[in-house]
Parts: sequence; structure tokens; C-alpha cells
Amino acid sequence: MMGAVELRQIQYFVVVARQQSFSRAAEAVGVAQPALSQQMKRLEAELGVTLLDRSSRPVRLTEAGVAFQARAERMLAEAGLAREEMREFAGVGRGRLVVGALPALAGLWLPPVLGRFHATYPRIELGLREANTEELSRLLGAGELDLALLHAVPGLYTGGPSYRGLVMERLFDEELVVVVPPAHGLAGRPSVELRALRDERFVLLTRGSGLSHTILAAATAEGFTPEVVAECASMTTLRALVAEGIGISIIPALPARAAGPPVAAVALRPALPAHAAAVAWRGDSRPSAPAEALLGVIRDQVAAAG
Repeated sequence: MMGAVELRQIQYFVVVARQQSFSRAAEAVGVAQPALSQQMKRLEAELGVTLLDRSSRPVRLTEAGVAFQARAERMLAEAGLAREEMREFAGVGRGRLVVGALPALAGLWLPPVLGRFHATYPRIELGLREANTEELSRLLGAGELDLALLHAVPGLYTGGPSYRGLVMERLFDEELVVVVPPAHGLAGRPSVELRALRDERFVLLTRGSGLSHTILAAATAEGFTPEVVAECASMTTLRALVAEGIGISIIPALPARAAGPPVAAVALRPALPAHAAAVAWRGDSRPSAPAEALLGVIRDQVAAAG
């Protein structure tokens, strides 16, 4: 019976019921009075009942009209809520956002950013994936991530701002430093040359990480291949292995000087090319509205940090 009833007719009926006048209701909804009267007749015909007593002034509701008004008010309220909810899905108010990040950035740099984002958009569900640069690039390309924080590594990422169909925006540079156990002979020295590390044993992040690529390429340019005695996926685990004396490593200054297993940080002179932390997304489409909002928070955080 309700199949052909239009939301507009229900809205008109509620206005007539409230105004108790066809002329005032027509003025309120911005239609001609004859058109409004015709819509009410169609509504009554569709429902099979008389809703309005037109013989009285002011216009009064019939018994059926009183019952229908209460239901009509609820329907209009639900329709309003539905429109608002769909606007949120179309904009930034609701949705799901999946962010990928290198473990060091996920643990040290990203949490304050996500905290600020969540405070502004509390109804957006957040997902976080941690992986190395190569895996993050793959996940972005596969559409499993909206954004990723990774390293734009010289020699690994080529061809300008786009790599493997990704758009990359440089955020900040991270100096690379040598980390050694606190009792190591290099601990306490202000700096060391890379070539002086040729006889050291190394702990590296797993192959496929941009950091490992940088270290191995720089060592090759100095004429040696590092002896890698351990590989791991986590920067925290890497620091713990170095702290236990299993080997030395070269990592960004941010995780080297953060709280964690005890290590000594030594500058490299001459310095290796700084690692550029970047935010990336797929280049074949615009980021979603939630992703655009998070990009704004990320940029604000970088600007605030100078």
C-alpha cells in the first residue's frame, strides 16, 4: 500500500497538520496551494483513508490522520538522520582508513598524528599495518592501504615523484647513524667513517627494506660487503640485538636516540644520504576524503616540527 507514497507527500502532510491550513502550508513549503491539495489527495488515495477534514476551518485531522501524523513525524526524522549519515560517508565524518608505516615511524612518529586525527574525526575507524618499504609499496599498489609512511630511498626509488604507480610526498629527512653496544670500542666517539666498519659484524633489517638497501649499496661503494650475522623486521628487535653485542648497525637517528634497548649512537662522516621519510598513495586516483584529512594532519605535524 505504501509503495507509491513519496517522502515529499509525507513532508507536505506534516506541514499541513501543523499549520492547520492549506494556504499557510503551501507558503511554508514553497508550492502553489492547488498543487499541495492535489498531493494530499494522492496520499490519501494511496493509503486508502481520509487524513484531513477539509470541511472545517482550521483544517483538522481525522482519526486516521492523527495516527498517521505520529508515524509520519518519525519517518521524516529517520529520513533526516539517514541523509546526515550518508553525508558523513560521502565526506570525512565516517568511514575506515588503513594506514601503513615503517615500524620505527609507526612507533615513534605516527601515534601523535593519529591521536590528533582521532580527536577531530572520532567516528572514522583506523587500521594500522607495519611493514618495510617494499611491502608497503606492494600493499598500496594492491589497494590494501589508503596511505603509507615509508622511506624514499635514493637508488631504490627512481623516476621522480611517482614510483610503481605511487605518488610520494617528502616529509622530512632522517640522518643515519651507527649504533653499537654501550661497551663497544666506538661508543663515545663523535664520528666514524663507513670504511672503518669493514671488519664489523652487522645486524640489518630484513632484505627488501630501504634501509638495508642503502647500507649495502654504500658499503659496496666503499669496496666491502658487510658480514650480516642477523636480520630482523623490527627496529626495536634490531636495537635489542645490537645492545646484546651480536653486531652493529646503521639506523635513522630518530629510533637510535629514542627510548629502548641501550645503544650508543655515533655519527657517520662523511654522512650517508639522509633517508627521506615520505607519505605515499596510489597515483591512479585521488585519496579518499578521510585520507585527505589525515594528509592535512601529517603536513601540520611536519610544519610544527620545523
